[in-house]
This record gives sequence, C-alpha cells and structure tokens, in this order.
Amino acid sequence: MKGHARQWLSIFVLVAILLAGVLAADPVIDLSKAFQPPSREFWLGSTPLGQSVVTLVVTGAVSTLLLSTGALLAALAVAFACSGLFYLAPRPAQQMYAGLVDAWLAIPGIFIALSIGYFLPQSFLSVLTALVLSEFAPLQKFLLQRLEGIRQAEYITMAAVMGAPATHRLRLHVLPRLARETGFLFVVSLPSVALSLASLEFLGVQTGSERMSLGLQIAIYKDYIWLYPHLSLAPVAMLLITLFCLNSASRLVRRA
Repeated sequence: MKGHARQWLSIFVLVAILLAGVLAADPVIDLSKAFQPPSREFWLGSTPLGQSVVTLVVTGAVSTLLLSTGALLAALAVAFACSGLFYLAPRPAQQMYAGLVDAWLAIPGIFIALSIGYFLPQSFLSVLTALVLSEFAPLQKFLLQRLEGIRQAEYITMAAVMGAPATHRLRLHVLPRLARETGFLFVVSLPSVALSLASLEFLGVQTGSERMSLGLQIAIYKDYIWLYPHLSLAPVAMLLITLFCLNSASRLVRRA
C-alpha cells in the first residue's frame, strides 16, 4: 500500500513540474542580478545572465521530457511498423532482419548517438535522429520477442489453420496485441531515453532550442560547482527527481 502511495505521489510531483514548466515564462535575462545567492526573490539563486534558476530548471525539465517523448514515439513507430512487415515476410527475410537487429544491439547506443550527433549539424533534428537510431534496436528486439509469443497464441494458430490470410491475422489479431505491448514499452523506456538525452547534451550534442534542457544546463554550469554549487546542482537535482518520478510511474504500469 505504501509503495502505491509513493508511486502516485511521484506522478503528482511529475505533473506539477510539467505544469510549472509549461505555465512559466521564458527566463528573463537581467545582468544586474547575475550570480544572486538563494533568496526570497531567487529561491535557488540566479545564473550568470541573471535568470532565475528555478524557472530555468522547470522549463528545462519540460524540454527534456518533450524531446525524449518525441524521440521515443518516433523510434516506437518505426519499430512497430517493421514488426508488422516482419510478420508478413518469408522466413529467410525474418532471420536476416533478426540478425541485423542483434548486430545493431552489439554497438553501444551512446556511441551511435554521439556519432550521429556529431556528424549532423547541431539542431533539434540531429538530436532527435541520434536518439531514434540509438534506441531503435533494443525496442525492436523487445517487440520481435513479443511478436513471436503472439504468433504462437492458440487463436492465431487456429485462424491460420482455418485458412485466414496472414494480412487478416495481422490486422485483426497481431497488431492490436502488439500495440498494447508498444504502449507498455513506451512507459518503461521513457526514463532511459530522458537520461540518454541528458548524457548526449552533457557530451556536447545540442538541440539549439531557446529553452535549455537539463543536460545542457548541467554541461554549461558544471564549472561553477565550487563557487556557486546551487547553480550547478539545481539541474542535476531536477533531472534526478524527474527520472525518479518516471521510474515510479513505470513501476505502477508494470504492476497494472
């Protein structure tokens, strides 16, 4: 019971952060208020540009979640479509594609993401592409494993024995069940994608957005850790809180 309460509290905190970030105005630059310590006006101090750290981290959390969600949805959409084509493909093509996915999995995702991120111009599209390509293989592997289990279900086997064409089985039986698996996969994968995004930005791959996400804030303000620890630790704390809330939500979904 206590675990459920903690998970629901985490979801409430996550929703509150999202609402605060969406409703907050863009951080205002005021050089006369640069490097302010925590006070009544600036709860967590101010940045070198005089921006409120609180406003910066809540808007950064929203940017991180939106980009992570977009990248994960794009990767899942491609993996879902490829799973449908995989079901219809002949056995040799299936074996070849499964081997390709396994080979893709052998390459560390962060290496793929960094290679793509540095190769393309620094932009929202380059970060999105890097995340999609780095996350695609594990998502596809999961869906292919689930597809194999769905393929062996009794009612699908019966439909095949009774002469139902593969496209009919795919449309009415396979894809609906695979869609539920995809929704589950979205919830449990979002925390890791958000962490991958923060890691990419910390290592120098940037979106170019006006609203800095949390990974970029950590990268920019890490050099202030000794002089202004509140400035550099605030985005780290917000990222940890966001990831904890996302993990709590995923545990609630897994139980359901």
